[in-house]
Amino acid sequence: MLFVSKMYEGHTHDFTIFKEIFAGFDFSLFRVHVDSGFYGLEQYVNPHFIFKPIKASKTKPLTSQQRQINTLLASGRVRVEHAIAKIKAFFSLRIENRLKDKRKLDDAMAICAGLANFKTKLAIA
Repeated sequence: MLFVSKMYEGHTHDFTIFKEIFAGFDFSLFRVHVDSGFYGLEQYVNPHFIFKPIKASKTKPLTSQQRQINTLLASGRVRVEHAIAKIKAFFSLRIENRLKDKRKLDDAMAICAGLANFKTKLAIA
């Protein structure tokens, strides 16, 4: 895990968070892998560096090649989901938190991310 943002309310959409955190950031040196909820990202990031699944519609179902592309993209994104699951495995993040100072919750998240990275490095070694 390389970056952990501050905590947001559960009803805040990922794309809204992305726009708030990375407004004006130059992504020209990065590849951006996102899920299907990020349509419209081309306005913020160079479209040559965006990797997102292809959406089907009622009138245009996906071809087998498009489904294969989506599967390939999902296989890369699943690693991110697994990293998030490793962080959430810590008990302090699984219980309902009653902290009045939400910055402490941000700190707890950062500590759990560091511990998850540490555990991953130990498993690799």
